[in-house]
Amino acid sequence: MMLRIMILTSLLLCNYVTNSYASLADPADTFGELVDDTGTIAFPHAFQTQLVHLGTTAVVGENMLLKNLNGIYTQEASIEIYNQTGLWPDGTVFVKDVKHVSSERLSTGLVYHQQNNDIFFVMVKDTQQRFTQNQHWGEGWGWAMFGQAPEMNESPNRQFCQACHAPRESNDWLFTDQYPALLKQK
Repeated sequence: MMLRIMILTSLLLCNYVTNSYASLADPADTFGELVDDTGTIAFPHAFQTQLVHLGTTAVVGENMLLKNLNGIYTQEASIEIYNQTGLWPDGTVFVKDVKHVSSERLSTGLVYHQQNNDIFFVMVKDTQQRFTQNQHWGEGWGWAMFGQAPEMNESPNRQFCQACHAPRESNDWLFTDQYPALLKQK
């Protein structure tokens, strides 16, 4: 009897883990998995294994040295829909993973490589205008910023995040031209 209970518990746990992995990949599940009823965005801790790496940008500081690497992740289903329609589906998630870099001279030249986390940014597409009273939502997106140990949204409001996205306001706030996996360019 005890063995039967242990097996049943294991099966239920495996089913739960499998379902939670599968849910982040589907934009239709985003609001059930990452966003609560008030619009608080949770950090998607398994984004590097559950989302597709869309691309990486490098930021050079004023001293002309590489400052950080910005990896961008999203759902494969969202990319497919965007490439077909030119629109991001409701529930699309973007995660920007900003990493510090260090360098060393190797036989191939000066090599920069990622180090520890600096900061994370998360955007969630909202075509339904669900959270009009929440200061982190508006103009089609939910916006969040998480520190090195990503526990809660540290951004004061959406305008804080939108300031960096202002050059692409007319492109749904996204730098889509930087990612060759995206076929539809506006």
